[in-house]
Parts: sequence; C-alpha cells; structure tokens
Amino acid sequence: MKVLIVNRYMGIYGGAEQLVKELSCNLRQRGVKNIVATLNVSDEVREKIKGTYVVTPDIDFSYAFRSSSLVSSLGIFKEAYYLRQLVKKYYREFDLINIHNFPANWVAGNLGKPVVWMCNEIPDFYNNPNPSALVRLARALGIQIDKYMVNKSVDIVCVADRLNADAVFNRYNRKSFIVPYGIDAPFNFEILQSQREDLYRRYGLSAQDFIVLQVGVVCPTKNQEESVKALLRLKGYMPEIKLLLAGNDKNPYADSLKKFIKELGLEDRVIFTGLVSQREVWQLYSICNLCVFPVKLQGGYLSVFEALCFGVPVIAYPTMGASTLVQDESLGIVSRDLVSSIKDIRENYSSYKEKSRKAGLWVRENLTWPKFTQNMLEIFKKVCGQDK
Repeated sequence: MKVLIVNRYMGIYGGAEQLVKELSCNLRQRGVKNIVATLNVSDEVREKIKGTYVVTPDIDFSYAFRSSSLVSSLGIFKEAYYLRQLVKKYYREFDLINIHNFPANWVAGNLGKPVVWMCNEIPDFYNNPNPSALVRLARALGIQIDKYMVNKSVDIVCVADRLNADAVFNRYNRKSFIVPYGIDAPFNFEILQSQREDLYRRYGLSAQDFIVLQVGVVCPTKNQEESVKALLRLKGYMPEIKLLLAGNDKNPYADSLKKFIKELGLEDRVIFTGLVSQREVWQLYSICNLCVFPVKLQGGYLSVFEALCFGVPVIAYPTMGASTLVQDESLGIVSRDLVSSIKDIRENYSSYKEKSRKAGLWVRENLTWPKFTQNMLEIFKKVCGQDK
C-alpha cells in the first residue's frame, strides 16, 4: 500500500504535526510507502520527520493565523488551491489519500482515490470573538461549503474521541471511526527536572510558586482568557500562584489578551513563553504544579495526556475532545469551574499527584503511536478493499 498524507502546514511542531510525523514514520516501519504534501515545512520538522519525503509547492507559504478577520481568512482559498495542485501532482502513484488539517479536507476529491480524513478538529471559519454581521454571514457560508466539500470527497472520517465524533455527525451527518492518538513523552525525565533552576530564572519563577501551565497556541479555541480570569479570582486565596502560557503568541487574540492582563494588573503573574520546542514543553511539565485546558472543541488533545505522563494533575473543560477519555478513565478533573477545581487540587495536592502518576502509567500503556498507526492502517486497508 502507498499513502499520500496531506496536511496544511508543517511549519511548527504542534499536535497535528506530531500526529503526521508519527503516522508517517510508523507506516514506513510497517513497509507502507508514504509522502507528506504540505504548504510549508520548517527545518525543525524536517529534522524530526527525517526519512519521510516531504513535498511543497513552488511558491513560499509562511504560517498564518487565518481566523482572526474576514480579510485574512480569505487567504485560505489560495492555500486550498495550491494544496490541491500539489495533491494532483502526486496522487496517481498512491492507493489512498489521507488528509488532516483544514483545508486538506477540501482538496482531495474527484481524483479516483479513496480519501480518509483524520479530523483533528472541525473547521471553524473567521474565529473572531467579536464578529461583525458580515463575518457571521461569511462563517455561515463557509460552513455550508465545508459540508458540501466533505460529503462530496471524503470516504471515511476518523476522530480521536466521542466529542469530535458527535461534532462530525452534527455538521456532516456522518459517523466516524474513533482512533485515539498516541502520546510521546520521555520515560526518564529526571534530566529535565535537573534544569529547573535555569527555567525558573528564564521565566521569573521560583520553587515557592504554584505554577499553573497551559500549553497551546494562544488563540480563541484554546481559550487562555478563561485561565487568566481564574487567576484573577485566585490571587488573593493563593498569593503564590503564577500562570504560564506556553505557545505561539503572535496573533491578534494574543495581543488582546496581553492588553487585558495589563488592565487587570496581572503582568507579574502571567508569563508568555512564545513558541517553544517540544523538549522545552517537557521541561515546563517537569516544573509546573498543574495543567489547565479550558479549551473549546478544537485542539489541545495531546497536551492533556503528555502532562499526565509527567504526573501533573490536569483540568479539562468538557468542551474539549480529550475530556471524554479523561472522564471515562478517571484521569483528571473535567469541569468548567477552574477556580473551584484549582482550589481542590491545591488543598489535596499529594492525593492528586498520586492519581496523576497512576493516570500517566495508563496513558503510556494505552495511548501509543504504534497502536494508533495499526488502527489507521486497518481502516486504510478497509477503504481500499485490502482487508480480506
């Protein structure tokens, strides 16, 4: 079998990029030829995906946060066009097209090849916290186009959890295969803990601080504003509390959030790391006391389980995909009430740390990339008629 993997960007090594990398590498280990078609790829990702052939268009694309305004979002049509041309250039030698992040789900149809969509997130359009009437109209139109394109061109939809399966059904009236992702975390992270003092100095922290960490690009779907609001309510009760926001913060939402933090007088309690490497994220897990994920439906899945691998207690909003598995397996707290949940963890910290340690062992045993790849490969064979 030969698989053409399509993803919008490989310019930063976030959760979607890690998924593509792990799938590609694990397929290759099973003798399944594959290449990755994408609009751009960074040197960091090229190094991590070494051994996989990556193809890009002849023109340069840089990572763009395209959901902040109507004008910037229109750039997605240019991206879809060039991604489609890239797919058309290479698809003939492959048995199947495996698509990932939007607009990949718009570019693989009508080519005579089976299409399997690993739906990391349901596309939202013009994701602006204060949309104008025109933006709301454009979003409604975008959703209708999306429904049409997916139902016309996608043979099978895969998701990682029940919540996203429900979202796929609600938008596309389609059932999904649930395939939980794998989690990548070191088994021995003592060396990371040995670098605590360097991290404390870099971010103005100390061992006496109660460090609340949120990992992910600073954007409306990750909903960092809720973490800031919780901090505001807790600072009197927990004078040692600090909030660490780890992720790309070069976009209008992040600028607005920084202004909000300044107005609240919380600049000394909220630390933005900017874009950080995977290794540095692991280092941050090793020094934090708690991870919070007030995430809306899209994104944040891998970070929850990575944190648990470090024995860090987690709080996940019930609106994020990972929450169903966290709740089903009693791996952490699922709640919209960050304030009460953080208080409870602070007051019973030893108990929560032990629960998180055991949860981390469950994650390492059950959420692996080889298992994810094997499940995806079985679906690939099924759609290609090779499962006999």
